[in-house]
Amino acid sequence: MQNVLQAAVQAGYTNIQIEGDNKILIHAIQGRIQPPWEIQIMVQDILAYGQLCNKIFIHHISKEGDRAAD
Repeated sequence: MQNVLQAAVQAGYTNIQIEGDNKILIHAIQGRIQPPWEIQIMVQDILAYGQLCNKIFIHHISKEGDRAAD
């Protein structure tokens, strides 16, 4: 997720919507849970790139809804 967000920011996009099926990662980014140590750096990177956006929406979707990305 952070690579896609990084590429979007570097391309000049400032209004971004991300959908993902990793509920723990999404909730950690949203500040709903403390991120497990394994993903703390990833969450920090995503939040840092999010600061560069005008609007960023990050939503959890089910595995079935994410089949196109897989």
